[in-house]
Amino acid sequence: MAQSQLDLLRLEGSPRDIGYSHGKQGGERIRSFLEIIVKHGIESIPDFTREKALSHAKRYVPFIEDYAPDLAEEIRGIAEGANIQLEEAYLLQLRAELTQLTIENESTPEGCTSFALPSSMTEDGEVCIGQNVDLSPFYKDFGVMLHIKPDKGPAILCYSQIGTVAHAGVNSAGIGLALNAVYSSDWRPGVPRPVLYRLILEQGITSEVLKVFIDAKRASSCNYLIANKSGEIKDIEVTAQHHSVMDGQEDLMVHANHFVHPSMVKFEKRPKDKLENSKFRESRLRQLVYTCEGKVSLGKLKEFLTDHERYPTAICTHAEGNPWNFMTIASIIAQPADGIMHVSLGQGCKNEYVKYSLYNVSGKVGQNSEKKVLV
Repeated sequence: MAQSQLDLLRLEGSPRDIGYSHGKQGGERIRSFLEIIVKHGIESIPDFTREKALSHAKRYVPFIEDYAPDLAEEIRGIAEGANIQLEEAYLLQLRAELTQLTIENESTPEGCTSFALPSSMTEDGEVCIGQNVDLSPFYKDFGVMLHIKPDKGPAILCYSQIGTVAHAGVNSAGIGLALNAVYSSDWRPGVPRPVLYRLILEQGITSEVLKVFIDAKRASSCNYLIANKSGEIKDIEVTAQHHSVMDGQEDLMVHANHFVHPSMVKFEKRPKDKLENSKFRESRLRQLVYTCEGKVSLGKLKEFLTDHERYPTAICTHAEGNPWNFMTIASIIAQPADGIMHVSLGQGCKNEYVKYSLYNVSGKVGQNSEKKVLV
């Protein structure tokens, strides 16, 4: 019977404890995921071998150990819990960096359409953030929800791939994160994207989030959309060596898979057909929100994320007939102030959005007396 919703792994304690529990609970799937990653690499990257992949992973280890030593410990714990080599655990953090061993390799499809709505535009008066995650179909089978209670710092709820330290999510400080792949030609060994995702979700305020990017020797390019329960919305486009920040304080922020900031468009390396598709998805989502009557509700957001204009390469992406063979493997709507994520396993048009929460909530919803207890 096909899986209908994402598994939730509860992880807590020290970095090593969190990693070991992740590896132990997800061991079989982690080992399967590794085999699929290697198989996919062999099929799509010239002269690719498992040995080359592991050798490639080793080049990133010193950067992670130096910049994020706690996460290096957590990755070591994943290896121990899943009974895999340490280099294999690092390989799980390098999906994008591995498959883009040459940036011009166009055989690796990667999409995503993200949004952040200010409180003035939402029905419940709270900031909302989310995205569709678009990747090769096999990734869908390895999605997971992580509920992380570290010994220090905010608790985290995030979507991820099994064995990977983080992807899109929220934390108990009220910060939400959505992500988009963008492509530039300056990729290099450094701190990979999932490590930066997790470091962002470990921060308490937006200024600390910005320091994560500025201080890191980044390995690759990415777009990071940040929404704070305070109402602060920022979009950060980065390459390995450059970055730019856009503010979206009182307006809708939408991003797809191309550079937007005037100082960053010169770094664009996305192929023409995929660039046009990215621009369409961004424009289409913006149009859907702006033409919506009244405040935007959770139900309306689900409609927008399941839009099929220009099917199959729509906001809700399908593999059938898709020239790039990728699909929406997860659809996410997050409410950072409440620590809630609504996530579908696969396209939201075919699957239920399941509600995941950082908290056990007692008291009436919306009342000031509401007590939130981390679970």
